[in-house]
Amino acid sequence: MNTYFGLLAEFDGRAELLLEEVAPRYFGISAKTANARALAQGLPVPAYRALDSQKSPWLISAADLASYLDKRRAEASAMWQKVNH
Repeated sequence: MNTYFGLLAEFDGRAELLLEEVAPRYFGISAKTANARALAQGLPVPAYRALDSQKSPWLISAADLASYLDKRRAEASAMWQKVNH
C-alpha cells in the first residue's frame, strides 16, 4: 500500500493533518512539545498554520509525512540489509 493513501485512510481522507494528532503516533512526542518545535520549525516535516493567528492549529501535509516515513523506512531497510547479509 502506498504510504500517502494509508495516511489518508487513517485520517479520514484529510490531506492536511493536525499536528496534535500526528505527533504522538509518528514523532513520539506530545502535542505540546510538537507545537513548540513547530514554532521553531524543528520537526522532520514542515509545519504551518492555515491562518495568521496563534490560535490556529499547526498542520502538516499528509504528502510530506508520507515522504518522511518512506525515507525512514528506506534507511531502516538499508541498515537491515547490511546487518543481515
